[in-house]
Amino acid sequence: NVQNNEFFWRTFMKSNFYRAVVTTVSLFFFPTLVAQESDQNEDTTVLEEVTVVGSQIRGAKISGALPVSIFDFSDIEAIGVDSGDELLENIVENGMNFFTEAEDAAGGVNAGRGDMGAYNLRNMGVGNTLTLLNGRRLVNSPGYQTELLGGDYVPTMTVNSNLIPVYGLDRMEILRDGASAIYGADAVAGVVNNVIQKDYEGFMMRTKIGSYQHFDAQDTTFSGKFGKNFNDGATNISVFFDVYNRDRINASEDPRWGAGDHRGFLKTSSPWYDGAGTKKCSSEWTGTEKEVLPGECDFRNNSVNSLYGQFDMVTSSEHGSSDPYNHVFTDSNGEFEVHALGDPRCSNRSSQGGEIFDTGYGTCIAQDGNGSDRYNFWGGTDTRGDLKRNNIFVFLNHDFGGGVEAFSEFGLYTSKSNRRAHPSYAFTSSKHRVGPDNYYLNQMTLADGTALFAGKNLYIDYYRYAEKDRIVDVDKKTYRFLQGLRGSTGDWDAEGAILYSVATSDDVTHNRVSNTLLKEALYDSTSAAYNPFSAGVNSNIERTLVDVYRLGESKLFLVDMKLTNNNFMELPAGPMGVLLGAEIRYESVSDNRDPRLDGTTAYVDFEGDTYPMVSDVLNSSPTGDVKGNRHVNSFFMETQVPLLNSLDAQLAFRVEDFSDVEETAVVGKFALGWQPTDWLLLRASTSSAFRPPNIIQINEKQVVRSGTKNDYAMIRVEQLSAAGGDDLDSRRTIQRHAVGAANLVSEESDNTSIGFVFTPQVGAGDLTLTVDAWTIEKENTIGLFGRENQTVNDMVLRIANGINNCDTFTGNPAVTRLAMDWDEEELGWFTEAGVCPFGKASVVTDEYLNLATRT
Repeated sequence: NVQNNEFFWRTFMKSNFYRAVVTTVSLFFFPTLVAQESDQNEDTTVLEEVTVVGSQIRGAKISGALPVSIFDFSDIEAIGVDSGDELLENIVENGMNFFTEAEDAAGGVNAGRGDMGAYNLRNMGVGNTLTLLNGRRLVNSPGYQTELLGGDYVPTMTVNSNLIPVYGLDRMEILRDGASAIYGADAVAGVVNNVIQKDYEGFMMRTKIGSYQHFDAQDTTFSGKFGKNFNDGATNISVFFDVYNRDRINASEDPRWGAGDHRGFLKTSSPWYDGAGTKKCSSEWTGTEKEVLPGECDFRNNSVNSLYGQFDMVTSSEHGSSDPYNHVFTDSNGEFEVHALGDPRCSNRSSQGGEIFDTGYGTCIAQDGNGSDRYNFWGGTDTRGDLKRNNIFVFLNHDFGGGVEAFSEFGLYTSKSNRRAHPSYAFTSSKHRVGPDNYYLNQMTLADGTALFAGKNLYIDYYRYAEKDRIVDVDKKTYRFLQGLRGSTGDWDAEGAILYSVATSDDVTHNRVSNTLLKEALYDSTSAAYNPFSAGVNSNIERTLVDVYRLGESKLFLVDMKLTNNNFMELPAGPMGVLLGAEIRYESVSDNRDPRLDGTTAYVDFEGDTYPMVSDVLNSSPTGDVKGNRHVNSFFMETQVPLLNSLDAQLAFRVEDFSDVEETAVVGKFALGWQPTDWLLLRASTSSAFRPPNIIQINEKQVVRSGTKNDYAMIRVEQLSAAGGDDLDSRRTIQRHAVGAANLVSEESDNTSIGFVFTPQVGAGDLTLTVDAWTIEKENTIGLFGRENQTVNDMVLRIANGINNCDTFTGNPAVTRLAMDWDEEELGWFTEAGVCPFGKASVVTDEYLNLATRT
């Protein structure tokens, strides 16, 4: 079999078919090169790889003077990582990675979920790092998410750092100074180049099994590489693969991870320890020992939304003061809480006279104000999900002789992840109601038969639909094809390639609650209705559950050609090197949301809000489908100029024209390297960069997101009056409605770096010390003014207005507020603060802006 396989490959490599394919591509790129005679018996020129370390001129002396970090195969092996994101965690140049499972938990369906990692050099933010594989771009991940820029969150995109088979890496190169003129105008913070081992010969396999002392999980990595030469060494095929399987770890497996309230972990020596209980959290019930925890409330991270809900009358008039049970099982506004039957709060009010309102569902009803049962939403979630990842990369290189070489790449990445996430609750901006005919509402009676809530409309205030956890399945695939040729004629070397790459992501969440189906279930008069009073027992939640998907696709098509001459002109200090190049690039992104998210299946809440302000998926912001593409034409030039025997300069510029922005990018770079002695190298560089709005920012017409924010106008009223800390609901869910991306201009930046490399001889060994100081000044950063900043502006306007023209004064028009429903005491607080009364913040309309200069 071995002989037969070898015969097959040898026959294939020498076949006319293969030569015809390569010759066709050669004719397309290098008509002058293939005209040469290629006699296999003649001496052939051995072509060295153009190492992408800050210069694309082969053998450029300036390369050693550029601030580059190189991690070779032995370094990567020593770290013992299993994926690209783990590798980046060990690289000091990389900043925060927000494309993680922790962000997945916070961002939900709007996060870039699944097997993800992000490049973020200099901590400049995702999207400012240009990422390459063997010197050419990698396709962006199809999943985008948002990052805080300015005062709010804007869409960002990144290459998935897990695309690369770590075991196949020859080295990772990180160019830390700006490289826009050399590799792409958007290389603001720098360049990461992943270089796969080339012309490998041999066979090697590796298995790594990891287990944990405290967790019931195992990690298994199976890696291998195979390479063989054919055609008397003229052809080489190299194959590298990684197979990675990872078991889930649930947060409950660690007492700290699984705890929502961390006050109990404080040591008595901690400045936040509160053994006397004087810092008790507001609205916290202290009726049992487990609730009296010694610490500041900042350490209490569980949720007020649980299966034991709080319910309010839609209008206070529905619960008139003449009702004999007013101030007994409800407060004066008809508000009540649900607790487990047998809880002391079921009968702890003297007005009850010991009577308990037994719902008949294993729970009781008690007056609001007893303190909510808080929900630990970390207890059942996965700290990390179950993951299966496969990477394979194939190199096929063939030397035709006569200075012509063909190289082919094929890469395939697949992953499947499964993760358990905490269940949903409703946004306060879009509360649900229990209908007056709800079957279970009308079944609840007191001992004397009084149906206290029959026929009433109830708001569901603090409540979590926690019967079933959300289950998230994400399947990702990326493939990459590249065919290239390199050759030489005279003093000129030439290289060109065609690259095509596609990445897809299928994100499906199970056990999501449909707002439409939930509304129907809450108004159902039959026993099939949803029962919110049973703490999740036989509640009929199943009728409201749906699967919700998000499908993404990202494409990259690239054609480039480069001509280099490292002896273009002889100068007194040595030869001058030159590179000329051109690149045509096409990128596209598609983000297809579930019909319940993109407005196709619309939900209308009780305030009349619908898409684009409300989606049909509980606890998920509405998001429309986004689709866009970009064509980029580039021309670039680089020169290396020896000024003195020990002083070299690099000068480069690049022109890029974008199909979807009106501006044309012209960026440049100038670098110097001076080595006065064998043990000291001085270096400096300055460069410019140009980054247009990303495809999502340009094509996303509007987007709404919900989040808990401070309303500083309301906070100021609380501070200037007798109101308590949050008596006016100054911290609440505020929606952000972002619009206006069409008027943005591109970001521009200047990157300056200066430093030295000190390499003294120390005994029999060597010591290398590098010191670099850098600064990046960025203009027109794309961001948002932000919800909280808009409420600050609203506060300033209201204080300046005082109590004048209260009937017509509206404050900041970007802040939409609810109709006022304050009582007389609360209205008095506004008068005391010296401002016109106003309602709670609901929506902030914010335009994308080019922000002030950042350094």
